[in-house]
Amino acid sequence: MTGTTISPVEICNKVEFIVRRNRCASPRLRFTPFIDLMSTPMPDTLYTVKNLAFAYEPGKKVLDVDLFHVSPGEFVALIGPNGAGKSTLLKILSGLIKPASGVLEFKGKKFRDISSRELAKKVAYLPQDDEVHFPFTVGEVVMLGRWPHTGGAFFDSARDIEISSDAMKRVGISDWSGRLINELSGGERARVLLAKAIATQPECMLLDEPVSNLDIKYRAEAYAMLRSLVESGVGIVVVAHDIGSMSRWADRMVLLAGGKIVVDGAPSDVLKEDILERAYGLSVKVITDGNDRAIFPREIKTGGGAE
Repeated sequence: MTGTTISPVEICNKVEFIVRRNRCASPRLRFTPFIDLMSTPMPDTLYTVKNLAFAYEPGKKVLDVDLFHVSPGEFVALIGPNGAGKSTLLKILSGLIKPASGVLEFKGKKFRDISSRELAKKVAYLPQDDEVHFPFTVGEVVMLGRWPHTGGAFFDSARDIEISSDAMKRVGISDWSGRLINELSGGERARVLLAKAIATQPECMLLDEPVSNLDIKYRAEAYAMLRSLVESGVGIVVVAHDIGSMSRWADRMVLLAGGKIVVDGAPSDVLKEDILERAYGLSVKVITDGNDRAIFPREIKTGGGAE
């Protein structure tokens, strides 16, 4: 429709229906100064964000970001307390919602100059609750990841089939092709939807808690697989609450609280007791062997406050 902007996610939701028919609050916190450890954009930056603000209600900002970037071949973890603005930032980067103000660019091009289809070809977005409302097979769901590249055709090319099959193989679900998505467990559906995102062959993946439903084995395998994509040049931004284990995989951690970026840097620089205590309002203990980190809350009062 002329003059109407449709987000990549809306496109995928609409195509699910069409194919089947023929077959998203913590108290605001203030931190000064913003600790900027690794925020200088590289020349080949994928995302560039400057002075970005967003409010769901007029006058009530839920996001106020001075500077943020994502580069190719970089694994960025967005961490922070509930209601910090992590998922909202991911939605803005996906094109699902528009910021109230600020600069938002992808590969040096302003968002307003990028069509929905062009962005959908280059960016795969997996929200927290990406539900499939029709009884698609696993193969059909993964194939939906190819839709931005098909030009609207409903006939799968040999190339699309090959790419989708490879995505299922990467996630370890090759033999699930004929199973119905609505008959799978939450963890199994999470793996299918991750394969769908991979099948897009994006330059950047935006993943909102993609492993929250996975057990320890498949969680480790999923992160290792994502790391291999990063090594091949894909930029990945993940919203995560398992911040200790995430330190093994992420190149950068961006800690948000009260809608603002508190710290942006290497996991070893971000996962410090004093920084985490200020952001989460909880006294914590960080234990590390040099690579992995375990984070434990110290004694907690019955009312929910830290001792």
